[in-house]
Order: sequence, then structure tokens, then C-alpha cells
Amino acid sequence: MTTNPPQNGPTRTFTASCHCRHSTLSFTVPVSRIPLPVHFCHCSACRHTHGTLCSIHTRIPRPEVNLSSFTAYESSNRVTRWFCSTCGAHMLDRALEEGETEGRWYVAVSVVDAEEEVWDFQKHIFVQSTGDGGLATLLGEIHGKQLTLWKERPNRDKEFEHTGDWIGPSTTSTSPSTNIAESAEHGGNQEKNILKARCHCNGISFSISRPRGAETWSGMDPTLLPRDRKKYFAVHDACTTCRFTSSSRIVSWFFPSRTSITIAPPWPEHIPYPDDGLFGTAKLYESSDGVRRTFCGVCGATVSYWCRERAEMVDFAVGLLEGEGQGVRREDWLEWR
Repeated sequence: MTTNPPQNGPTRTFTASCHCRHSTLSFTVPVSRIPLPVHFCHCSACRHTHGTLCSIHTRIPRPEVNLSSFTAYESSNRVTRWFCSTCGAHMLDRALEEGETEGRWYVAVSVVDAEEEVWDFQKHIFVQSTGDGGLATLLGEIHGKQLTLWKERPNRDKEFEHTGDWIGPSTTSTSPSTNIAESAEHGGNQEKNILKARCHCNGISFSISRPRGAETWSGMDPTLLPRDRKKYFAVHDACTTCRFTSSSRIVSWFFPSRTSITIAPPWPEHIPYPDDGLFGTAKLYESSDGVRRTFCGVCGATVSYWCRERAEMVDFAVGLLEGEGQGVRREDWLEWR
């Protein structure tokens, strides 16, 4: 249990909890600090530890928390992230700069019990690493306020004070390629016909092959099929359950067929996707009857969603995808609606 020094003036205490309610925390801030500044981080570490296209945090004083229900993951030598050991929700981060002992604490705002007016959505950071802007270009304005978009961390250059210094997608990022899709049809470049995915710790690693004819879509929900049958359907999901299992207000999913998925090494050879969805470091969480979700038990990344109603289809988290040079939305593989 942790304690904070006494605050001067009126304060307000907030609580945060995951979907299964096994992991909770609270923090207290001066009322004068509300609304609390919020940033969206698009760095590779956040994408691959969360499985989402970005993380959403605000800085807080040291929280009151019992960490016995959490799993700790050190994503670098200065950043520790805590997620619920049962349902996988990332809830708390601590960053240490050189010479610091306490560090800076950050909470995932999506799991905090608070009204919308508590948050001041301000900026997107590390947008450059997305290649195509990721979710930053879709969330450039919130509640009528323009957010700043930064290549990495914000700087003090007055020129970019109101916009940020990220000016648009990298010229090295490619748009959806007809040539790549055609190569899949005719058995072309094998590397371009495989989409790789992994979590941050590499305990979850798999690949997806290009759709190959009508058999790819057999038994799949017709409402979740792409118009372009050389790609896979993808959506941004804002449902409450996804929010509290992933700790993100927006979870991006894509919908390959089970037969297109192959589990990658370190196993001796590639193996088919298992019926229960458990491989590598995956842990299972049943969020409701007939609904199974998996996440990495080491780094906490959201991995998959499966439901009984469409058993031949598995939803996978877009934040796991590699090949950022193509843009993290991977529009060369995915059809977004």
C-alpha cells in the first residue's frame, strides 16, 4: 500500500478498475488541477504492450494500490507497466528518469471512474512512429478542441505550439498496393503475402496469409467480410467491455479466417492456430458466456476475441501488427470501414 503527502486545498479522489474488478487503484489530486491533461501515445512500445493503436494516459500523484493482483512488465530499463493478471487491462505505468527514485506515475484514463469533464485531451505523441498517423489523424479534434500532433515528445518551438510538429504521413509509408494484392493471387513474393504480428515481449508471435479464394471466407459472418476480397475487414471498436479489458477507449480489430493464421517460431515449426486460442504466453479471459479473450501473460498485450456465434472467425488486435513502414493501419492488408 502506498500513501501520499497531505494536499493543500480541496482535493478529489478517483478510482480505477479493470473489467473483472480484481485490480483497482485510487489517486487524489487537487481540485485546482482538474481537468487533468491527457495524452495519446503512439509509440511502438505502447502499441505492442497494449495491442491497441495507442495508449491514453494522464499523469497522477503516487496512487493507492495493492499490486498483488497485477502483473508488472518492464518495457524498458526505465518504464514499468502494470496490468491485471486476470483480464489483462493495462492500468498503471511508472517512468523513471536517471537519478529519480519515485518516478512519474500515469493511469489509463479509460478505466477511471470519472465524468468526461475531468479530462483535458491535449496531444498525440510519437506519431512519427506510426508512418500513417494511426488513430491520431482520426482523433485530431475532441469536443471541439484541436489536439497537437508531435513526431515524438512535445518541444518548445513556438512555431508548433498550436499544431505540433508532425505534418503528415512519412513519404516512405505506402498506400494500399494493388500490386501486392495481385502478387498474392498469383503466388508472388512470399514475404509480401505474409502479415506478421507479435506482442512486445515476443511471447505471442503469429502470421496471417493473404486471402486465397472463396474457401478463405467459408463459414464466416458475411457482415464482417471485406469488399476487396484480397484484404481483411477491420474496425475501430468503442464497446465498454473492450474498453475495460484493454484499457483503451478505442480497440482496433481485424477479422482473418482461422485457416489463414499460423503460429510462428520459437516452436520447431509453424503450427495451425489452436482451437482454444492459447499459444505461447497467451492467457484466457472469459468476459461473458460464450466470449473468450486472450492477452499476453507477460507483457499484457490484448491479442484476440472469439465468440460462439461466429466460431470460424477470430478478431485480432491491430496494434500487434508489424511492418510499420506500411503504416500501422496496414491499409495494404486491411479494409477499414
